[in-house]
Amino acid sequence: MKFSSLYNKYKDKWWGLPLILPSILYPITEHMSAYVVVDGFEISFYYLNMALLTAFTMIYGFKAIPGVMACIFFRVFPDRGLEPAFMSIMHYFTSAAISCAAYYYFTGKRGRASFGRHSLTWHRIVWLVFINATLFLNYFQAVLYLGMFGGYSQMMYVNPFTTSTLINYQAMLVGNMTGLPMFYLVIRSIRTPTFLIKYFNKTRNQVAEDLRIPEVICFLGAITLLTVLMVWPRSHTLTLMNSVYTLTLLLPVMIWGTLRLGHAAISMIWWVVLIVLCNNFQSYIPEEADYKLHIAVATSSFAAFSITIILMAINISRQRVLNIKTKRLMSVDPVVHLPNLLALNADLNKNTISVLCQLYMPELELLGRHYGLLMQIEYKQQLAHFLQPVLNSDELIYSSSAHDLIVRLCPTNAEKRISELHNRAKKFRFIRDGVKLYPQIGCSYCIINYPVGHLYLLIGELRALAEISLTTNLPVDMRKQSSRKVQNQVKSKVDMMHQLQRALELDRFELMVQPIESKNGDRYHEVLLRMRGNNDELIFPNTFLPLANEFGMSSSIDIWVLHNTMKFMDENRLSQPDRRFAINLTPASICREDMAHLIKNLLILHGISPEQIILEVTETDELTNNEQAAKTLDALQRLGCKIAIDDFGTGYASYARLKNMQADILKIDGSFVHNILSSEMDYKIVESICELARMKNMTLVAEFVETEDIRHALFRMGIDYVQGYLIGKPAPIENLQSAI
Repeated sequence: MKFSSLYNKYKDKWWGLPLILPSILYPITEHMSAYVVVDGFEISFYYLNMALLTAFTMIYGFKAIPGVMACIFFRVFPDRGLEPAFMSIMHYFTSAAISCAAYYYFTGKRGRASFGRHSLTWHRIVWLVFINATLFLNYFQAVLYLGMFGGYSQMMYVNPFTTSTLINYQAMLVGNMTGLPMFYLVIRSIRTPTFLIKYFNKTRNQVAEDLRIPEVICFLGAITLLTVLMVWPRSHTLTLMNSVYTLTLLLPVMIWGTLRLGHAAISMIWWVVLIVLCNNFQSYIPEEADYKLHIAVATSSFAAFSITIILMAINISRQRVLNIKTKRLMSVDPVVHLPNLLALNADLNKNTISVLCQLYMPELELLGRHYGLLMQIEYKQQLAHFLQPVLNSDELIYSSSAHDLIVRLCPTNAEKRISELHNRAKKFRFIRDGVKLYPQIGCSYCIINYPVGHLYLLIGELRALAEISLTTNLPVDMRKQSSRKVQNQVKSKVDMMHQLQRALELDRFELMVQPIESKNGDRYHEVLLRMRGNNDELIFPNTFLPLANEFGMSSSIDIWVLHNTMKFMDENRLSQPDRRFAINLTPASICREDMAHLIKNLLILHGISPEQIILEVTETDELTNNEQAAKTLDALQRLGCKIAIDDFGTGYASYARLKNMQADILKIDGSFVHNILSSEMDYKIVESICELARMKNMTLVAEFVETEDIRHALFRMGIDYVQGYLIGKPAPIENLQSAI
């Protein structure tokens, strides 16, 4: 333990690994390099020494200089003397040091990253391969010309524009291109042994997802066979396979491996193949008249193959990494940053049996409407974090819709685990600006088996059960409920949504009107809506309007009613010039910024006076503290339309709100009206509403008037208009034509 800590503390000092490793690895590198004698002079066939020194400089920077200098000096001085040793050290600085300095100038600290990075590839090829080799060769030629390498008989100056120089240059290019990644791996692994594990994981991540062991065996077998045929002694009858010709067969096989294995694996395989082929070149390059030409062709083939394989491998690996990132992003909700239903489906298919638990928070929609989407996001994130302590490491929380979280649990002790999860969820308190909020949380669950082919239908059923849980305050098990009943509820909702869409597209709505009459006989009509079902039956609004609100279609329906009512008024202008209509607007329409503008355009289009239109608005929680609703109503009043508050006395419409209401008409809900003769409480409530409304100069309308006695009582109180079956039942709007 003490040695390990000391090693980690001092390993990167200039007198540590940077000083020791060059002298250890340099002899091994020389042994792996290959040389060929051409015209009596020794030249490189595969040169790795420069790649080793460049890798040291790349990793350690200035700390590598003492170790590299010592390594070069003690390798050259014993054989050739002081001046050649000094010139060799300068050789290193001229090529490796200068190219690394330029490389880091353009890449900065990110240049130290491992090989295979697409963003660094061209910098490395240009500076660490081509510029490095070019500087090295030019310095080498200049020093040979000046005779400063000492009495080394095998090293003599030759004309730089010869085949021998080309071979030498190509050998350096191939050595740098293939040797740098491998020496980088070796040095980093010695420096930090865990780097080997990272390299192995990178290799595994870069292979094709559908790669199988037989394919790997076939590839390695083909490479091994071609390599053995090339380096085998020339004593067999397959002389064609024992020649430079076989080099051309290596490329397609290596490309096949590149496409399947990726950069990390194929780089190592190609490096091993090159070392074997270059150190046994005599087997496939016979000494004949075209010996130099064959050598040049071989080195150029190695150079072309290397750059093709490396660039293709890096691009393939990058594409695979991007695909992995894309799949990961596709499986995560981009807003809440929790796994989504796509991830849930994939995880369910990995497990034979799972338990799905749905947590439903319907009040999140209200929070989001009043306080913004960020409130919903933070609530779900904090709740998910709060539930983590009761989950196992392999159990996850997934984001569903704006009101739901789904938890995947292991099936062991399912009911107990669900109870713990539900109790934990009920203890959650969402804190925002110092205020604790705790919306109700419904909980439902089911056991699901692999394979899963109906996940989205199942989630819909769990949602319906979670709504039941809100009333029972207990988790609801799907097995203890009628699955068919739940499915039918979901199916009926979807069917109604389709009918609504069809009604909007094909005008399958019908306008009904009910008269509203004053004491002196003045009348106007409230427009009521009906929808034609699939079998032409009439469907009442209490059936389809809640779903229209849920699916965001209520505003479109309001516009349809406005357009068709005004169209009727326009078509019957001559016979009914002063007819007035009251039209209901849903909260979704009132909260639209452009609603007042749309109504104004419809009035202009049909030539209707704004005074002929009364817009009825129900006071609901959806309009609470809603600034946009107030702006819309104000704009409509300034336009000339009358604003009526419908169903006053119920829900969110109260006495406290009456003093702040900017409306022209107040409609008293029928629940207070139909019992005023028998209930003193209802009578007093209606009477007090009348007194308050008169103070604000509001016109009063009473609903649900069914008897003469009730009508007379209301008129005595000061009610201006009455509405109910006594005055008239709802009838098609077309009947108004025959009534003239």
